[in-house]
Amino acid sequence: MSMGIFNFYPKIKEWSKGEPSPPYEDYELMRTMYQSNYVLYKDLLGQTSQEELSADKIYIKSYEKNSNNNEGLNHNEELDNGLDVARYFNNILDSWKDDLNNNYKNLNYLVYPNDMSIKKTNTDNDLSLLEDETKSQDLNNKYAFYIVVKYDENGVATVNKVYGSDYYVIRNSFLDFTMKKVWNDDYIVKNDIKFNPIKNVTFIYGIPKDLKYFDRISSIVDSSQNKIYNRAVATVVLSILGIVLILALLVPYRMGRNVFGIKYFEKIPFEINCFIFGIGGIGSGVVLVSIIIETLKNTLIKPGMDKALESFAIIMMNAIIWSITIYAIFAVTMLLKFIINTGVIKYLKEKLLIIKIVNSSKRWFNNLFNYIGHIDLNDKSNKFIIKVIGVNLIIMLICCIFWFFGIVIALIYNMILFHSIRKQYGDIRNKFSILLNEADRIAGGNLEVEIEDNLGLFNPLKDKIEKIKDGLKKAVSEEVKSQRMKTELISNVSHDLKTPLTSIITYTDLLKKDNLTEEERKSYIDTIDKKSQRLKFLIEDLFEVSKATSGDIKLNLVNVDIVELMRQTQIELDDKIKDSKLILKNSYPASKVILNLDSQKTFRIFENLIINVVKYAMKGSRVYVDIIDHEKNIEITIKNMSAEELNFDPFDIVDRFQRGDKSRNTEGSGLGLAIAKSFVEVQGGTFNIEVDGDLFKVIIIFKK
Repeated sequence: MSMGIFNFYPKIKEWSKGEPSPPYEDYELMRTMYQSNYVLYKDLLGQTSQEELSADKIYIKSYEKNSNNNEGLNHNEELDNGLDVARYFNNILDSWKDDLNNNYKNLNYLVYPNDMSIKKTNTDNDLSLLEDETKSQDLNNKYAFYIVVKYDENGVATVNKVYGSDYYVIRNSFLDFTMKKVWNDDYIVKNDIKFNPIKNVTFIYGIPKDLKYFDRISSIVDSSQNKIYNRAVATVVLSILGIVLILALLVPYRMGRNVFGIKYFEKIPFEINCFIFGIGGIGSGVVLVSIIIETLKNTLIKPGMDKALESFAIIMMNAIIWSITIYAIFAVTMLLKFIINTGVIKYLKEKLLIIKIVNSSKRWFNNLFNYIGHIDLNDKSNKFIIKVIGVNLIIMLICCIFWFFGIVIALIYNMILFHSIRKQYGDIRNKFSILLNEADRIAGGNLEVEIEDNLGLFNPLKDKIEKIKDGLKKAVSEEVKSQRMKTELISNVSHDLKTPLTSIITYTDLLKKDNLTEEERKSYIDTIDKKSQRLKFLIEDLFEVSKATSGDIKLNLVNVDIVELMRQTQIELDDKIKDSKLILKNSYPASKVILNLDSQKTFRIFENLIINVVKYAMKGSRVYVDIIDHEKNIEITIKNMSAEELNFDPFDIVDRFQRGDKSRNTEGSGLGLAIAKSFVEVQGGTFNIEVDGDLFKVIIIFKK
């Protein structure tokens, strides 16, 4: 399609044919020729004068010299420097001369007095022939435009002849210029400057058809020709783009979106698509029109390239720009179809970048306000940060007040700030290193390290590490204790199992003898029975402790009257209590005390405690059993005087196989208190032992 459009270019060139609007009616061109009159007239007079003539001597007749009149003329640096009128005018005329020689090289001129005594020109063509209609034919073929201006003895200018443009337009435009218009009107009025007119001289200006230089004249001519091309090219381009748009609309969306790259535009936010296609459309339009015009004018490629290569380059450049333009139109069309299929509102909600930015900003500000709202102003670090930010803000505001000096203040302030931050950073890094070294030593097994230094910000972390260290020391101590207890457990279990088992074996061997009397045999059997019962109780206690330790205790919770259960326990153990000659002093509440407990486990607790009292209390002493009904809990205490000195730790006595009788002469497993404590705690109670001299006290508390 791009190649088809390129082949259509000759038709565009035909439509572009026609006389362009005269480019020589340009205002700046007329102004320059008028200014050049003063430049060339001065040069002409200089050829006949014996002394050097300055512009002010030729043109300035009089002026009022007043320095105050020069105030406010900031547009000219020379006036600000206090230069006088004459020098200022000379500089202006010099600038006009430079403009003529540098920016209007294609402008041919001829100036001569009306008596034809001398002349000044910049061309080999005899421009004076242009005044004569009969002799100007040859020059008419060379020049696209010329103008003849004659000044009489009174300085009145007359446009005698114009070629290449409308005479009246040129005449009116040229004669409308005055010194006030081409120089500084305000300055002339303020200084009351009077000028000498140009007299008795003829000026002829011509612009050749073949322009040799690239200057303002060539730009004016090219611009005029481009206007015609622009109209034709713009019409054709818009028509072609319209046809492409119609064809794109006829392509089904499902088929069109499969074209390479189309799907990507559906994912891009709406604003970015607008920017891409907007800038791309404007840019490609300008480039497209420019390339077509340059192609039609045969100026797209600089001269000097091989003709075949030049033709190929021109074709490829046109094909590429047309392909990009057609693809852009097709992509925009498919995007519009996608928007319609999706739904305009839904598409804008999902693809409008401003909505995403607003939503993200809302979340960010909400998080910021939420964060600010939850700042703990009681925290010293937060207070310090707020103070630092506030001071920094005040300092920066002060810097803004002093403009340029504020930059110096800001630099000094930031240098001080950098030094302070670096110092603080070094201090923090050193304190962190101290903390890290302690952590490394603790990780290496050294639990005796101490940090004496004040770590400031890291003090809370230091305290935590100290607590971890103490916890590790305690854990190590507990592990050592646990290992010791395991050893003692094995030793105690071995002893307590071995003693009754040895007795059973010994008396069993004695029973095998034939010469035993009936009384001896009965005595041996009773002993074996007692030792067997003791071994049975020991094994049962070991089983109970094992379950308590593993947490495998099943509770059958019922409403239990604690007072009645204690009485029942004492009745069950009445024989043992009487044998020990102990006197029980009970103190119970008048009403029932009902708790939700396991009755069997609670009976075992009371039984073990009473048996412990029977074994170790002083014979004939009093034992105090108190049940106290508090508002939120029930307290059960059992107090007795020990027969032996209490030289043990109250916390150790509840361990497994711990006995008050270190000699192990009494019956028992040493598990009674351990079992009682486990049963109390598994039912949500607390079990404590207090020792005061020989006073042994057990305190049990159950919550209501």
